[in-house]
Amino acid sequence: MVFTPDDPEVYTLNPSAWLVLRLCDGRSEDEIASAYHAAAEPMLSREEARSEVRAGIESLMRKSIVEAVHRRTGKRAPPNRRAGHEKKAQS
Repeated sequence: MVFTPDDPEVYTLNPSAWLVLRLCDGRSEDEIASAYHAAAEPMLSREEARSEVRAGIESLMRKSIVEAVHRRTGKRAPPNRRAGHEKKAQS
């Protein structure tokens, strides 16, 4: 379960979403996808892992569980491959 204090809500995550959330520690999307693939290999190809990570990050961002941050400034950044992703919610 994950709680988002800014917009009080409790979410239950499936195992894939939970892994993506755990990997959102300032890593880029590419770094998250590589770690996700390493955890899911050989069940998923690199492309399948990348696709699941993209979908997971988009879902977590829509729910305000994670946000994209600019690596140099630590401020919010538009989602792209150069931004890191960090948790906002409490788990």
